Amino acid sequence: MSSSESDNENSFEIVEDEDHQNNVSSSSDDSDEEAEEPRSSMNNNSMANFMNRERDPDPENDPPPPKKLKSEWVKSYSDKVMNLMMKMGYDESKGLGKMGQGRLEPVQHSEQKGRRGLGLHLDDLSTAAVKWDASLEEIKIPEEFTWLKNNDHNNEFLDGLSMEELSNWVVNGPKKLTIDDETRFCDPHILKNILTSKSAFDQLSGPDMRKARTRSNPFETIRGCIFQNRAAVKMANMDSMCDFMFTNPVDKEGCSLVREKNLLYFADVCAGPGGFSEYVLYKKSWEAKGFGFTLKGDNDFKLEDFYAGSPETFDPYYGVKDNGDVYDTENQESFQDYVLKQTETGVHFVMADGGFSVKNQENIQEILSKQLYLCQCLMALSILREKGHFVCKMFDLFTPFSVGLIYLMYKCFEEIAIIKPNTSRPANSERYLVCKWRKQNITTIHDHLKQINIRLNESKIRDSDEDIYELVNVDIMMDDKEFIKYITDTNNEIGRNQIVGLIKIAAFCQNTDLKELNQEKFKKDCLELWKLPDQMRKAPVVKSTEALLSELLQSYKEDSKFLTKKPFSLTSPTDLEQHIRGIREWFFVPVGRDETSQNVKTLFLCKGKNNILNCNQNGKWEPVECTVDISPNTIFFGEILSELIGEGRSQNKQTAVHIIDGLVLGGKDIRKLPLKERIKICDQFARSLNKPYKMVNGFDGTQKPMAPIRCKRLYPLEDFNEFFYEMQQYKLKDGSQRFGLRIRQNADNRQERFYVPGGLMFFTEINNPYSIHFSKSQQKFYYFNHRTKTSFFMDQLPQGIGPELFTSFRGNMYTRLYWQWENVLQVQEDVTQKSAGILFRDDIKEFIRKTL
Repeated sequence: MSSSESDNENSFEIVEDEDHQNNVSSSSDDSDEEAEEPRSSMNNNSMANFMNRERDPDPENDPPPPKKLKSEWVKSYSDKVMNLMMKMGYDESKGLGKMGQGRLEPVQHSEQKGRRGLGLHLDDLSTAAVKWDASLEEIKIPEEFTWLKNNDHNNEFLDGLSMEELSNWVVNGPKKLTIDDETRFCDPHILKNILTSKSAFDQLSGPDMRKARTRSNPFETIRGCIFQNRAAVKMANMDSMCDFMFTNPVDKEGCSLVREKNLLYFADVCAGPGGFSEYVLYKKSWEAKGFGFTLKGDNDFKLEDFYAGSPETFDPYYGVKDNGDVYDTENQESFQDYVLKQTETGVHFVMADGGFSVKNQENIQEILSKQLYLCQCLMALSILREKGHFVCKMFDLFTPFSVGLIYLMYKCFEEIAIIKPNTSRPANSERYLVCKWRKQNITTIHDHLKQINIRLNESKIRDSDEDIYELVNVDIMMDDKEFIKYITDTNNEIGRNQIVGLIKIAAFCQNTDLKELNQEKFKKDCLELWKLPDQMRKAPVVKSTEALLSELLQSYKEDSKFLTKKPFSLTSPTDLEQHIRGIREWFFVPVGRDETSQNVKTLFLCKGKNNILNCNQNGKWEPVECTVDISPNTIFFGEILSELIGEGRSQNKQTAVHIIDGLVLGGKDIRKLPLKERIKICDQFARSLNKPYKMVNGFDGTQKPMAPIRCKRLYPLEDFNEFFYEMQQYKLKDGSQRFGLRIRQNADNRQERFYVPGGLMFFTEINNPYSIHFSKSQQKFYYFNHRTKTSFFMDQLPQGIGPELFTSFRGNMYTRLYWQWENVLQVQEDVTQKSAGILFRDDIKEFIRKTL
């Protein structure tokens, strides 16, 4: 299911949301102090009375308009026209015909709207225009809503639930395509007035209605802000309403649910072209990784339009059938498998924003959307981790089917809320179900919803008249008084506000002089509250390589020799003694063999997607032919090498990008952080970009797996021996045996990958004249300054010591050492015959033993 903002003049857009919709005919797709604008509210009866007043004027009490005198009609003509008419013998007392016949008064201008029939008058809309009262409308910034808490703290409900019991709750019956009698969960007067109000708009043309809506909606001028559509701003609105529980999820104690240096995982279901995801990526950049599922076609994800948040860490997937049909069970299962393989325990939150055209069937939108409601909830339960969150778009919630679905979701989470954000146009039926902190043991409800969906699909195939009325027997739900009261109260509140919104549009449609005067104020207040800039959407500026380098390097551009500085080559034990003062401050990473000219260890500049350049030996930046998406505004030190799959003749290889160290990652400057901290961030960056199952078009036009991007593992020098024990002997395609290093992967049953190192590169963590030592008396490590003869413990660093103590990115580029393996004997143990000018494994082992 996708969403797209439609401007189809023939479509009715009051009821359903147009921010981003998808046709599913073939199956689918904190605020500071409250700045409350005081408004009077209406109770149910006054609303109903108002509606009746609008539709039933009293001819006895409403006097007819006074008739104009003839001289008043004459005054209606302009002076110029009157002069011309007088010259031609015009007589006020006679008509304009040859014999003085015809009408005496001027012909009035036509009040016809669009394609409506001649002579049609909308008395109810005219009355609304005359009687419109702004005090009917209640606007609050921020919005007020309440959470419904699940008091089943011991999880007794879920633990004791069985598929058989859930199945017994289901009530079947013939298909029902009316909703006017569904009054068990709302005030009957409100339901009637909603349906009546909607019907009034059948007589309006699309352009008239949209113009009136634009003028009347207090929040209309916010539009899409810096994003591709209004949906993105709506997600920002809801995130703020819910104390940013989506982009900054925390547990009940306020501790982050995203572990340090981990990624924020999310899924965007039925939400093309991707406004929700663009907002999340704007807030979190590459520190969030998203998975998308939507119906393929015109409303697919439009990643090229992600101007505010770069899409490189967003991974669309359309199911095993590659069509994005959310109703299809095989698609659901394959998406679940795809997400869980890459997130270990699932995503932190799921967003679902599906909708489709219900033109001419607006009053039964809820019935038409029932399977979509169910499938979005099913998808969320299948991929959400424990304590995860869910937000899903819904429309009317009057039928037992919809309310039963909400009841089951209520049982699966600690808290739920039904909200109507200000950015959701007041006259439509749209609202959002928000679920907080997924509970344990939700498998039974998940499986039950899955079976219900299968039954609905089978019913379609058979073209059966049988339908599912209730997921949970109404009598069972009615026993939960708190739940029923919450559903009824929210339905009534949203319904009252919707009626007011519909009347307001009617008034503004009939009277074009009416204006909403607070639009700009509300826009300013809301954007500030939602932490969005008051700016227009702009396409990213395409910068030249030189301009981008200058921007990213900053002060480093004054001393850019490090760009081409080669590492010092270690060829003898003497080299170790001269360059390595202490073992504990040094680390190493294995690097690949120099197989081809493409396998270079250098700096890479990324402009976004496949636009990647590397720095050659002459300091020139050249494009790299490698199918990998890397976030723009990135400079890192790394290499491109071959990862090997299998052994012997059947061995295959794939080009991969390995990050060794980072300077700027997706605009995040890490150059002055300690080495180990930089590597952790590089690893996080690589994991966000890596798409191990993604097939892309290669440079030769054929489909190829996207090149993996990984971060090198940083080994302490004192673990030198353990590193070699970690390597294994592999048989290469040419029949030779070489040491290979296995690549750690997710448990996805794929063939083992490895690469053959061609040497080790050494980096120091701290600057000269410092070194690291161990205090036997205190049993902890400390830093010692050989120049000042002062020391301090690692856990007691003086304030501001960082830049002086820790080696920066540029410092590491100048001081790095390289031990290249020129022959296989170098890495063997106990070699008796050693060649001059070559450093052997035993030499480094002995140096470490003596230094420690």
